[in-house]
Amino acid sequence: MRISEFIWKSARAVMLVVVLLWNDGANADRIAGITRAEADSLGRETVIYNGLPVTFNTLSRDLLKKVSGSVSYRGLSAEQVVSSLKLFPLEWKDEPLIIVKDKDLAQRFGATGNRLALSSLFDSDGSYKVDRLYAGAEGKRLRAVEELDEKAGILLGIMSGELIVKKDWVVLPEWRIDLELLYNRIPLLKILFIFLFSGSFILGIVKLLKLLRFRDYRKEHLFYRLILGIAFTVSLLNFVLEWILAGRIPLSNMGETLNFTILAGLGLMLFYANTFPLGLFFWGCVALVAWLTGENPVVTPLMPALQSPWLSIHVTLVMASYSLLALTFLFSLLGLWGRKSGDRLLRPCMMTLRPGVILLTAGIVTGSIWAKEAWGAYWSWDPKETWALITLALYSIPLFFYSLPSGRQKILPEKYRVRALYIYLLFAFLSVLMTYFGVTYFLGGKHSYV
Repeated sequence: MRISEFIWKSARAVMLVVVLLWNDGANADRIAGITRAEADSLGRETVIYNGLPVTFNTLSRDLLKKVSGSVSYRGLSAEQVVSSLKLFPLEWKDEPLIIVKDKDLAQRFGATGNRLALSSLFDSDGSYKVDRLYAGAEGKRLRAVEELDEKAGILLGIMSGELIVKKDWVVLPEWRIDLELLYNRIPLLKILFIFLFSGSFILGIVKLLKLLRFRDYRKEHLFYRLILGIAFTVSLLNFVLEWILAGRIPLSNMGETLNFTILAGLGLMLFYANTFPLGLFFWGCVALVAWLTGENPVVTPLMPALQSPWLSIHVTLVMASYSLLALTFLFSLLGLWGRKSGDRLLRPCMMTLRPGVILLTAGIVTGSIWAKEAWGAYWSWDPKETWALITLALYSIPLFFYSLPSGRQKILPEKYRVRALYIYLLFAFLSVLMTYFGVTYFLGGKHSYV
């Protein structure tokens, strides 16, 4: 996102004057700022963030996390840093707050390691160096430049006061403030993926010992249910809290939709009697990705296209279908892994495949209706739309094959047919990964915000 599209022109003008008049490169041994006690008090204040009232604690954490990749800096809390940036911009302009993942880009600005100071992005005459980098930039380099540009815009917005909006007539109730501060303090997603990884490891050891016949663990299934039940509860709590705090169903970006996918996937696994250590590990990986996504928060206002009642309908259907298709991937993997139990997993595999395809079809249809409302056309062959259609086609093929009369299914011998299906579904899941992750990171398009 270009800085001119993200931040008000007044913010850049303020910083240009600051850099031009006071570009002495001096850094005080001690950073100018407010005390921790003052910052903690400010953290409970109500501000407007993406059009919604939130605590200053939430705004500060997201802004600092977006810019520096952390919720603290040199022992200072997020509230201290953001408040001090606004109150003492001259003292903070040379602090290496901006984290840059692209090494070449960081070296271009003379960074020590992967961190840059805001003043390093301006020439001595006050001209903005990042603007020149857009010429000829493509792919990953363009994305890196845009990311740096956005982070600079956030710092400019903080220093000018444009990103810290307080309305005296908007005050959150005390219970809401306490709930938000508690949610910010407890990393539920981090707890979830660590718990799932630990549970899958322990259950895998139990399975191995049982396989080697060192001991027969008869309560293995109960232990699995306990782990799954606790994980589902944590995921549900995280989703409900996000819903309460956001004031809307949390399905507007990749992080939020991943949270819903985890919740749906864990819920679906509770319905199956078999124990799947690999399933716990799989959803642990998804929870890890969701947590990492949350480490790069969306601090820009919600797009007008996302402010629609079709949002929750379309995204819920698609995410539910992806959860079911993820289960077919797990069943297929387990079916290939366990030769003796392979045939027994065919039924649950098909039971998740059918509704998965139906829900994906419904998701594409509702998405087309939403596209007509938002962009004026039902279908525009956007990369996300195209890959969703490819995914639907790939998963419809085995359904068509197994709907044929038994006599016409015998293209392959019986003993190879089930294994061929498992192998096919393993590769088909790559299209789900491409549709959800790959398009966003490699192809872009109108759906690049998810």
